[in-house]
Amino acid sequence: MMLESRLKQAALNTAVDVSLKRMKKSPERCARNLLELAVTAYPGKISKKDRPDFYQKLLDICKREAAEEAKSLFSNTFQ
Repeated sequence: MMLESRLKQAALNTAVDVSLKRMKKSPERCARNLLELAVTAYPGKISKKDRPDFYQKLLDICKREAAEEAKSLFSNTFQ
């Protein structure tokens, strides 16, 4: 993996961690922030048609406060 790619991944992991810290307080906001992060970092990876389904998955995970599951879904979808 190239340095630029590793730096991007480290920055994304940090952004995901920051978003997940607030999942208990506002799961909707957590899910929305993660979706926006994904769309911004990986344009074209999730079609506009698939975004509501992906948001719902993230929201369900955030409501259960399953941070590791959210990280796994995010990394498996975007790596």
